[in-house]
Amino acid sequence: MKAFAALIILISLTACAQSVPESAGTGPVAGVQTGARADGASVDWRAADTYAAAATQADPGSVSALVKGAGTTAEAPWACASCHGDRGEGTQDIPRLAGVPAGYLVKQLHDYRSGARQNDNMRYVVSTLSDDQLAALGSYYAGLETPASAEPIFGADLERGRSLALAGDWAVDVPSCFSCHGPLGWGVGESFPPIAGQHPAYTLSQLAAWKDGRRVNSPLGLMHSVAAALTDQDMRAVSDYLATLPPPQRDDLAR
Repeated sequence: MKAFAALIILISLTACAQSVPESAGTGPVAGVQTGARADGASVDWRAADTYAAAATQADPGSVSALVKGAGTTAEAPWACASCHGDRGEGTQDIPRLAGVPAGYLVKQLHDYRSGARQNDNMRYVVSTLSDDQLAALGSYYAGLETPASAEPIFGADLERGRSLALAGDWAVDVPSCFSCHGPLGWGVGESFPPIAGQHPAYTLSQLAAWKDGRRVNSPLGLMHSVAAALTDQDMRAVSDYLATLPPPQRDDLAR
């Protein structure tokens, strides 16, 4: 799995090297470089790996109050579970967090806090949390089993969605989803999250955000170019198809 992840990242870097500026500056965690995009978002493909290393040193039990809301405080105004569910399962347009790699999750939390990823609710939630707490949250959710609660909702063309996921559409320069997110859609490494079994309303909302430029924080800006080439029908089709797939399970990934 690690070798495959390295290969995917190398291929992505080679394909995009000419369009990505050199990194400059220091991120919120030592060793994370902030990409020099005009919009200010971090596009450093190494960031998730660096955050993952921090998460391995974190204590997931230390954030149980944040997760479950054992008494709201100024530090923890909302419980994570109040939106993402008791098992991190998510719902509708709220993503499943359970089983998502810690490095990816922690990077998203840092991006919300810095404004590199836009969501007013999430920015408010994480604004008072420390780097250690963000790392612990990533560790906590990465360690959960992934409940299969997603299902297609758009009535879209599932065969078209399957084709995009497995083969892409090179007539419009769209690679397959699984070329980066793994042959089962279970993710690769820390930077490419699992997409199988994710809630379709959330998947669609993120594809639309990448397409119109509201979300700009994918590694090397890869997702913007992919989403920009998809039609609205295609985005619904692939979102519905991915929801039909089983989410990753920790026991299977460990083999």
